[in-house]
Amino acid sequence: MPSRSTVSVAQYLFARIKELGVQSVHGVPGDYNLVSLDYVSKAGLRWVGNCNELNAGYAADGYARVHGISALMTVAGVGELSASNAIAGAYAEYVPIVHIVGQPSLKSQQQKKLLHHSLGDGNFMALAKISERTVAKSVQILCAKQAPGMIDDIITQCWNTSRPVSIILPTDMVHTPISAANLARPLRLSGSENDRTHEAHAVDDILAALRAAQQPVLLVGGYNMRFTRRREVISLSERLGLPIFLSPSGRGIIDEQHPNFNGLYLGDCSKPHVIEMVRSADLIISIGNIHSDLNVASVSWDFDPLRMVEVQNETVHIRGKTYRRLNSDGLLQALLSRSSELVPTGSCEAVALPSTISILESSNVRVPAGPSALISAEPVYGGGFMKGVLRRMSHTLSNSEDSDHLSHDWLWPTLSAWLLPEDTIIAETGTSNFGIWSTKFPRGVTFISQYVWASIGYSLGACQGAAAAVQDSMHPDRRTILFIGDGSFQFTCQELSTIIKNSLTPIIFVICNKGYTVERLIHGMHESYNDIQEWQYRKLLEVFGAERKSYQTHQIRTKTEFSALLKDPSFNSDRVLRFIELHMDQNDAPSDLKTLTEQLIVRDSQKSKIDEDEAT
Repeated sequence: MPSRSTVSVAQYLFARIKELGVQSVHGVPGDYNLVSLDYVSKAGLRWVGNCNELNAGYAADGYARVHGISALMTVAGVGELSASNAIAGAYAEYVPIVHIVGQPSLKSQQQKKLLHHSLGDGNFMALAKISERTVAKSVQILCAKQAPGMIDDIITQCWNTSRPVSIILPTDMVHTPISAANLARPLRLSGSENDRTHEAHAVDDILAALRAAQQPVLLVGGYNMRFTRRREVISLSERLGLPIFLSPSGRGIIDEQHPNFNGLYLGDCSKPHVIEMVRSADLIISIGNIHSDLNVASVSWDFDPLRMVEVQNETVHIRGKTYRRLNSDGLLQALLSRSSELVPTGSCEAVALPSTISILESSNVRVPAGPSALISAEPVYGGGFMKGVLRRMSHTLSNSEDSDHLSHDWLWPTLSAWLLPEDTIIAETGTSNFGIWSTKFPRGVTFISQYVWASIGYSLGACQGAAAAVQDSMHPDRRTILFIGDGSFQFTCQELSTIIKNSLTPIIFVICNKGYTVERLIHGMHESYNDIQEWQYRKLLEVFGAERKSYQTHQIRTKTEFSALLKDPSFNSDRVLRFIELHMDQNDAPSDLKTLTEQLIVRDSQKSKIDEDEAT
């Protein structure tokens, strides 16, 4: 038995997990992690218990995006590989998850016994190596003396890199006594300090770029979320008078009511004034962005590197020059401390702001008075500006139609007035995470979606994890709201059972349009492979064991019905699980999604033509 100066490996591990503020652990039990699972509740942690490992990984992802970090437990082989899709998504999206993998005993592995959950070759580390590419670091606990340092180091790396890590825990190491001395010292959850000279040179270059710029802007994304520093970004904007734009992943990083917020940059799907301001800027300071097609709503990143300052974790690109091994948090703080070299602190007038556009009142663009607000309606970047104008006009016309049938271009703007400050909003890959571009967010929203990994079915598990994190927080009454398509829901529907089991109360909107809308728009609009079997979705709550008074279900087919629901006091005041079917025509889709898929089709057709020409 461990003495007062020692603890078991599992006790030490879960003490560190709890130190991170994590209160719930996701995962699936199995014979190689059962012994370690005994320590979860002993550490004062809640075991959530998911329906399968993939869903558990998605849930851990959602929990981390709300809380800041999460813990996941699976068994080696079948469990860790089942979760690997979710872990890869967390890696791509910069989400920190501590993945604890239960392995057979070291003795059995050394003897190369042919055990279940293996490839039949006695080599369990071969399975661990499959997943190494999708974690920041992986360690196997082999030595009691080294265990405390290894655990501290890998958890710290998970936090500081904001990426998943794996801790492989053989069954015969779970009870092994190790020194408890390190537990007296808190984990050092901060990045390494920058070399002052190196940091100063980078700040010099950024300040020089700002001095030379006439129309600088800030473009903020949600990657890496631990390094998209909300306070620093707002302060930088306010001190220098820089207009802020958000890419889709960055929603919730900056309050959309902030006076310096000027809109969402969505490539050619952007509002006209956003296209003009961003693409005409002579300096774009990009913080936390990944140049993926969905994150910038474009098939290519079309900005000149010589007009860019890109701040990413450990790397900063300044007008074509690259600085490596720079902690972005320290860099932003250093830039703020020297911002007075450009303008007096608090001034918002020394840096010239780009003019905005006075066009189409329906686009809700706030424009300054005077002639400088007007620009020539010339095409910008291959006609993107005029395409955006025509698209907005199309939206206005479509939304004024007399039809009462529920439609995407009506739904998403309508939600704006219903959302509340501090809501957690999850949008599934597909119609939801494109339609929600037309929804205005109130202050303090946490927004969750995948714009890089884009795994279908991700959001239901993420909703469960996010709702658990809200439940564990100091403000458990905040709403968790999910928008998911019927095709995606069928991938991971079992997590509705986990939501019910843990008494979570999210509001779940399922868009029922009989299949895979994004795929229909790309190819095979009327092909059967894009169809799904229709379910009576709302009846699943009873199937999964929900008590009748613990939930509400609604079936909505018209705008009138939906408007009435949003105004219904019982719908808005009851703290119960709410499940709403939103029925739409299978050919309907958000206009922004139609624009983007058209670009993807053109890109792919051009690539095919080039490949054919090269082949001949």
